[in-house]
Amino acid sequence: MQHGHDDYERFIAPLEEHMMRAVWSVCRSADDAEEAMQEALCTIWGKWNRIRCHENPKALVLRICLNAGYDVLRRKIRERERASRLPAAPAVFPSPSEQMVRKERESFILHAMAQLSRNQSAAVVMRLVQNATYDEIAAILGCRVATARKHVERGREHLRTRLTPQLSWLRGETV
Repeated sequence: MQHGHDDYERFIAPLEEHMMRAVWSVCRSADDAEEAMQEALCTIWGKWNRIRCHENPKALVLRICLNAGYDVLRRKIRERERASRLPAAPAVFPSPSEQMVRKERESFILHAMAQLSRNQSAAVVMRLVQNATYDEIAAILGCRVATARKHVERGREHLRTRLTPQLSWLRGETV
């Protein structure tokens, strides 16, 4: 871990301002720029050996930052397009009983997630919540793509096994 810290201090820290400017030039929003910067840093960390050996590592790092900015913008555009196609939700607040059921579901889900292994939990969240590709998951977890797929598959199966009875009970169904 110390080696990674040294690499960061020696190479990435001096570039941070340039990296942020590159991301900002694409995003023009503090929240989007921060999101893109985090994605860029994850990508850089996952590809560090390749970056270190590149003939122009600074240019490659800045290219990764720009690409992360474009990825965030594309994702925001897709989200807006999806939201515009959905019918407008009525401005009705959930009843106290609906709120209680929602909290119970969240509690069951969080409890089930806590029972997964660290890699399974991370892989499931990245895949199902963040829509990460298996390549991205593998890079972040430091494993092969096939292993990342297995983490997601096993995590989903464990969640399905643990959650089906509880969620059926909350909906008033019999198992």
